[in-house]
Amino acid sequence: LEQSKIDAARATLDAEAASIAYQSTRRSLYPSLGDFADAMYWNSKGDSSKLTAYYAACEKVKADNPKPS
Repeated sequence: LEQSKIDAARATLDAEAASIAYQSTRRSLYPSLGDFADAMYWNSKGDSSKLTAYYAACEKVKADNPKPS
């Protein structure tokens, strides 16, 4: 292949990687599903504070690591 085709292919791959990089970043920052289960348990007992905090933590991860447009 000529260098321009290699460069174009590399640019395409780099763009695709960048477009999904937010997913792995978010995945490592989200609170655990165990935390969610615990929050749901307490919510069923009438205490929604842990569930509210869980949702707020998820929203922060999303806001700090936005999905590319």
